[in-house]
Amino acid sequence: MGRDLSTLAAREFDLLVVGGGICGAAVAWDAAQRGLAVALLERGDFGGGTSAESLKVVHGGIRYLQHLDVVRVRESARERSALLRIAPHLVHPLPIVVPTYGHGLGGRGPLAAAFRLLGALTADRNRGIVDPDRRIPPARLVSRRQALDWFPDLQPRGLTGAGVFWDGQLYNPPRLVWAFIRSAMRAGAVVANYAEVNAILHRSGRATGVSVEDRIGGGRFDVRARVIINAAGPFAGALLRRSGLAPDRPVHFSRDMALVLGRPAGTSRGIALQTRYRDPDALLTRGNRHVFLLPWRGRILAGVNSIIWREEPDALRVTDEEVAGFLAEINEAAPHLRLTTDDVAVVLSGLLPIARGELVGRDVSFGKRPIVIDHAAEGCAGLLSAITNRYTVARGVAERAVNFAFRTLGRTSPPCRTRTTPLHGGQITSFAALEREVAAALPRSDAAERLAHDHGSAYPEVLRIATEQPDWGTPIGSTGVLPAEVVLAARSELVCHLGDIVFRRTGLATAGHPGESVLEAAASIAARELGWSPARRLAELDDVRARLPGGAPTRLPAGAPH
Repeated sequence: MGRDLSTLAAREFDLLVVGGGICGAAVAWDAAQRGLAVALLERGDFGGGTSAESLKVVHGGIRYLQHLDVVRVRESARERSALLRIAPHLVHPLPIVVPTYGHGLGGRGPLAAAFRLLGALTADRNRGIVDPDRRIPPARLVSRRQALDWFPDLQPRGLTGAGVFWDGQLYNPPRLVWAFIRSAMRAGAVVANYAEVNAILHRSGRATGVSVEDRIGGGRFDVRARVIINAAGPFAGALLRRSGLAPDRPVHFSRDMALVLGRPAGTSRGIALQTRYRDPDALLTRGNRHVFLLPWRGRILAGVNSIIWREEPDALRVTDEEVAGFLAEINEAAPHLRLTTDDVAVVLSGLLPIARGELVGRDVSFGKRPIVIDHAAEGCAGLLSAITNRYTVARGVAERAVNFAFRTLGRTSPPCRTRTTPLHGGQITSFAALEREVAAALPRSDAAERLAHDHGSAYPEVLRIATEQPDWGTPIGSTGVLPAEVVLAARSELVCHLGDIVFRRTGLATAGHPGESVLEAAASIAARELGWSPARRLAELDDVRARLPGGAPTRLPAGAPH
C-alpha cells in the first residue's frame, strides 16, 4: 500500500484535512464514516509530532475541578470513556496516587470532597464499556500505611494517607493515530504523509483547495475541496499566514517536556508529587503543581515541564540544560530517586496551545479549551481551524469540525458514531482474553502482550506474515517486536522512512535506544520490502541514530554502490 497522489490531484473532495496528528486523524475518520469524500495530507509522518511526544495520559477531568470547570470535567470523562470503548487495546485505566499531608487544603478532607464531586460529575464514566478491566473505578482515600506500602520512599513526616484516582493511559500514541488513519482509509478516505500543504487556495471569499509539495518524490500539485479543516496544530497559524489569511487572534503555545527514564517502574501505580510551580488560574488548589511519575511499558515516565514557546514550531528543541533543570525539579519532589542525565532514555517534547502568552517562567496558564475558528469572518468561507489542547479531547473536536463541514456543504449530517464504533483493531470484548488468544497463537509468547496492545483484534494480519519465513515470528532482540510487524508496516502502513517504523508503527525505539543489532535488522527488512539501495539503507539508519541517545552514524565505505 503506497501513497495515492494521483487520486488526490484528480478529483474534488467534500472535505480536505490538513494535518495527520490525532486531531486531523479523528476528523478524517469521523467525516469518512459519515459518508463524506475525504482527503488528508500530513507534512511529515502520521502522529509524528506532539501526538507522539506526550505524557501518554488520557485525562479524566479531576485536574479541572480546581478551576471549577464543570464543563471540562464532563468533557474529559466523556472522551476518556470513548477512547476506552473504541480502542481498548491502546487505552487502559491507570491509578494515580496523591499523598495527603496535614489537615489543611493538602489533607484528606478537601481531597475526599473533591473525589465525591468528581464521582457525581462522572457517574456515567463507564457507560458502554464492555470489558470490566477497562472500566474506571471511583476515586478513593487510602490509609497512611497503605500509601507507605505502595511508595515506601514518601516523606513520612505529616503524611496522613493518600487519595487514588484513575486516568487513562496510552500504550502507544502513534499506533492510536494510525488506528484512526487506517479506519478512515477503510471508510474511503484518501490520505498521504510527507505531503506538505504550502498554501490554502481561496477565491471570491471561499476556500477552494490547497497547494501541495510532495516531500518524497518532489513536485507540486493542487488538491481541490469544498471544505478545508486546518488541523495542523502548531503549524496552523503559519499556514494561514502563508495563504494571506492572517488570523485575528494569535495562538500561543507551551512546550511540554516529559522524560522516559531508563529505570524500571517497579509499580503499576503512578504518583503525583508537588513541585515549586503554581497554576495561576486555579481557584481551589491543594498547593503547587504536581510532577507525575507514571509506570509506562515497564519504565518510569515523568512529566510535565512546560515553558512558553515563542519561536517557530520547526525550531522546537530541548537543551541539555533544560533536561537537567527538569531532573532537578523531579529530584526536589522525589529526592530518593537521585536522578542524573544518565537515567534519561527518551526526551519527549511537543507544542500545545495555552490561554495566555505573556507569562514568564514556568507558571504556565494552560489552554482550557480546544481552539476552533470559522474563518468566514476573516473572508474565507469553508475554512475551519481546529487545534486540540489535549490528546483526550481530539475525537470531540473532530465531531464539531465535521458538523461544521456538513453545515458548510448544506447537507444534513448523519449522526456521529465515533464514540461507540471500534477503531481498526478495537473489536475487543475482553483484553485479557485477547492476550490469551494471541499467546496461544504465537510460537514465542514473550511478544504476546505487546502484540495484543499494538494491533488489538487485527493481530492476525501480523501472524499471517509471520508464516512466510521461519524467523519472522521470533522477536527482534529483546524488544518483543516481531520481524513480521516491520514487514506489515513496510507493505501496508504507508511508511516512507525507517524512522516511521522504528518510532511510530512499532515500539522498537519508543522507550529508548533498542540496540544497534535491532536497528540493523529492522533496516534490512525495510530495505528489502521497499527496494532501498545500500546507500539509502545507511542514510535511513543515520537518520534514526541521530534521533537516539548514544547513536553514531555509519558512513558508506569508499566505492560502495548507491
